[in-house]
Amino acid sequence: MEEGFQSSVCISGGVLLVVFCVMALLLNGVLLLVLWKDPTKTSRSTTVYIASLSVLHISFGIIAGTAASQSYIACAMGDEDSPHLEKEFSRICLTFFIRAENFLILAFAVERLGNCLFPDFYQRGSYKVKNALLCVGCIVFYSLCFSIFDMKAGKFWVRRLDVPLNSIVPLLATVFLTALLWNWLRKLNIPQMENNGCDGVIRETKQIPLANAFVLTVLLFVVSVVAFFVLSLYEVHCSDCWKQEWFFAALRISIVINFLPAAINPFIYYACIPHLRKGFQTLFCGRRQQEQIQLQPISGNNTQRKVPVIYL
Repeated sequence: MEEGFQSSVCISGGVLLVVFCVMALLLNGVLLLVLWKDPTKTSRSTTVYIASLSVLHISFGIIAGTAASQSYIACAMGDEDSPHLEKEFSRICLTFFIRAENFLILAFAVERLGNCLFPDFYQRGSYKVKNALLCVGCIVFYSLCFSIFDMKAGKFWVRRLDVPLNSIVPLLATVFLTALLWNWLRKLNIPQMENNGCDGVIRETKQIPLANAFVLTVLLFVVSVVAFFVLSLYEVHCSDCWKQEWFFAALRISIVINFLPAAINPFIYYACIPHLRKGFQTLFCGRRQQEQIQLQPISGNNTQRKVPVIYL
């Protein structure tokens, strides 16, 4: 493999990696601030999953992003020539966060599908927040245990077990549940429900933005990880593919693309969820909007006058 080709791939991948990590840190930090100051007017379990994904993406950008950046710098300088992240800590961090995000999105899919398809049954429990927190804790614990097992066991055997069990199966389950949710969105006819005087029209209308945001989140996650999963499966059955230039470039770029959802998801939430968008505007634009207050005089003409507001 030519050294110039390797350096160009690692430099371009490293620049994109740093950009994605900085965006993930800043945007998800703002999202958590909005959820804390002005939570969305949705079910609390949904807020738990959105906040959990944001915390995971911040950790992804800080921990895994820092470890991966060191590997890309070493690769650009010629100290590393492997398509993988050579240091064990970097590889374990990357697989841990991808595994945890995969199962967390699967749990989010179950929560969204339950809210949309079975609202009467699903809304009865008052312990949904505890269940959501317990589910998130179990996902993190399982991912951490498997990462520890990954360090102790052989790499080849773990890849044969890890990719199907922790990548392919939950990803296919998430796609299937998301397809059911998308089918529900297509069949839903809000104008007809309003004309018929359906009592659940308000509840169904509130679920649509969250469902749309989740579908886009899943689509972005699938696009970001499918190349990495396919290349990992291909490598299991290929003995010398790490020596090929196309495989080196494809795997190195696919590692960087794994950081894309962490940077883009806050934009999806802002664009699709009206209450969350209102929370952003209230938190960051509310003070500016209150600087000018229009007063209606008691007598005289009805012209409006603007008076400055002095903050003490």
